[in-house]
Amino acid sequence: MNKKFNSLFKIGLLMIAFFFVIRTNCCEAGLLGDIWKGISDFRSEGEETTENIEIDNVVSELVSVGQALTFIGTGVLIGVTAYMGIKFLTSGPQEQAKIKEQLLGLLVSGFVIFGAYSIWKAVIDIVSII
Repeated sequence: MNKKFNSLFKIGLLMIAFFFVIRTNCCEAGLLGDIWKGISDFRSEGEETTENIEIDNVVSELVSVGQALTFIGTGVLIGVTAYMGIKFLTSGPQEQAKIKEQLLGLLVSGFVIFGAYSIWKAVIDIVSII
């Protein structure tokens, strides 16, 4: 046990030393300075802009994306339901029991897909309050 601990301790010390070497080399090369400069430039650019994001514009642009995702989700739901139905009809009793357990996930995904509008509306209402 002591040999394992000693070897792990040595590996840990080597890793710490390695990270210190990398850190000092990065600082010497100016890599961290460049990163901090980029961060401060990004922040100052964000503070200079006075445009406000209007929630109505965001909602109107994302409606088409939501409709496309709902359409794709409905197609996948229909396909999975048909596949599970065929698998249920052609399988034995033990397989049918497993398929019945999987139907709960199918039911939940159906509620999520078809309840997406309600979920979306609730999120928009919460965001608009904030």
